[in-house]
Amino acid sequence: MATVTRLALWAIAAVVPASCYPATSPLNIDIEAREASLGLLIGPSVVEVPASIRNVFPAKDFNRPVTQTYWQTEVRSGDPSGIANHTLRQLGNATFLAFDRGFYDVLGIKDYRQPKKVETIFTFPAGPSYANRMVHDGTVYSPECNCIFAAELYPPKPGFSMQFLPWVWRTNLNGTAPVTEKVYPDPPLTIANGAYYHDGAVYWQQEGNYTTPGGIVRMDPLTLKTAVVLNNYLGHRFNSPNDVVMTKRGVAYFTDGYYGFDNFNDTIKPEMANGVWRWDSKTGNVRMVAGAGTGIFTNPNGVALNREETTLYITARGFASADADGNRNIYQFDLTANQGRIAQPLLFAYSDAGFTDGIKTDKEGRVYGGVTGSVDIFDPQGTLLGKINVAPGDTAVNMAWVKNWLYIYGRDKIYRVQLNTVGSQML
Repeated sequence: MATVTRLALWAIAAVVPASCYPATSPLNIDIEAREASLGLLIGPSVVEVPASIRNVFPAKDFNRPVTQTYWQTEVRSGDPSGIANHTLRQLGNATFLAFDRGFYDVLGIKDYRQPKKVETIFTFPAGPSYANRMVHDGTVYSPECNCIFAAELYPPKPGFSMQFLPWVWRTNLNGTAPVTEKVYPDPPLTIANGAYYHDGAVYWQQEGNYTTPGGIVRMDPLTLKTAVVLNNYLGHRFNSPNDVVMTKRGVAYFTDGYYGFDNFNDTIKPEMANGVWRWDSKTGNVRMVAGAGTGIFTNPNGVALNREETTLYITARGFASADADGNRNIYQFDLTANQGRIAQPLLFAYSDAGFTDGIKTDKEGRVYGGVTGSVDIFDPQGTLLGKINVAPGDTAVNMAWVKNWLYIYGRDKIYRVQLNTVGSQML
């Protein structure tokens, strides 16, 4: 190897994974030295990615589709150094990606050199043959049962429709280890999706189908008995209610999109614009507070409140996850004025992988969003602090806080991680 030129070593690195070489080989030493010169800091579970790599990608030519993760970036230049591909492998193998040192405050560790664990607690069984994929949403914790409920949906393959599912999943936290099983609300929910806990009950969004209008359903977390509490606006069906959040005094904000009609092929043609609605559970008043006419809510999705209930966060998808022109943003609305109506939105963050689906907040005002490959964590100003990676090929759909544990529900698995904070709803 002493006679092999550095250029030749670089050429080998472009086609042979670094893992094939001994840790002390000249090739690995060279790659690691150059990687270190870029500032990449690699710990047992955290990789800290400096601005030098984020701002200038370490390859001459590269590309990344909107549905893929950061570490799936395609290196197109044929750069003989192999640094770009080796760096991407490090990112993909990490449990956490840190982009800002504030991320360590969330994780409760000093820096990248300390280990930190994400535990996989359940793997969902495979979906039916008609399914394009699985989705687990509507994650909600109830203290009455010390358990988390989650909806299951099967976005169908072309030519099929979403089918009625009589169950939701329940993760029981009362034993030495979590136990996840199907349970059956009575009467059953019709395409359950988002959910929120308020005043001893779980409030589900059900998207509805051809024969059952969508709306909000209240469920007793112990008996699983359900009752429809909202299913129309002056005789209009809602299109496909998706997610909901409630204030402490019982005012709900929920999103309504075209998912049932456009994606699930299981509802009648919508008669109203997509939008965000406000329902006062005490007075019964319901009204739209943001609509597709604003140009941002082609398909609104996740919704969350900060601890003080002064800021409302809403995610938006667009027509399709793979559409590069799709609206994959998180918007921020001020609730301090306008008597419950939401003011002109601020663009809070843009999702770099798919679109932000479920969204949660913590007591410090940070925002957590489920995306392809990870949960993204932003500070209150919208700075991306870091990513909690899920298993390869999985998508983080939604989350639930239980004290200082964040339970992450993916399409395929359930994960949990202990953090140095608690959810805003836990206070």
